[in-house]
Amino acid sequence: MSEQEDNAGIVTHPPVFYIVAAIIGVGIDYLFPLSFGSNAMLGNAGIIIFVLGLIIALLSFKIFASNKQSPSVHASASKVYQSGVYAYSRNPIYFGIMLWLVAAALYFDNAWLLIVTVPLILFMNKAVIEKEEAYLANKFGDDYLDYKKKVRRWI
Repeated sequence: MSEQEDNAGIVTHPPVFYIVAAIIGVGIDYLFPLSFGSNAMLGNAGIIIFVLGLIIALLSFKIFASNKQSPSVHASASKVYQSGVYAYSRNPIYFGIMLWLVAAALYFDNAWLLIVTVPLILFMNKAVIEKEEAYLANKFGDDYLDYKKKVRRWI
């Protein structure tokens, strides 16, 4: 396997899929507004969830940075991270970004943003995560498979 081929083979960077889902949610809301019902607690919950997602994403990126590794799906994986947030989720970056979408739905009172997270999660599982898992299992064998048995995909 050449260095250029030594990655999961994902078409584009996964945050693009979250951005597209957000645009779809906002677009549908523009045409067919769907509210949770005005409630100040929802806005506060949105802020808390956003901060939680930000912390999870930053802790995930910190592990990559401390190992001088790129988190890009187009980069070659050098090891299976199993500590820190990776001890609780095999995909904490995706989970953190998904929390931002949920936070935006609550903060901006846009139920469509929450609704689009369901097909987004299904899409991410099929088009991104399954490819990454196959790549990591092929590259790291039992080390990754044992980790996969211990830690859930999302949370």
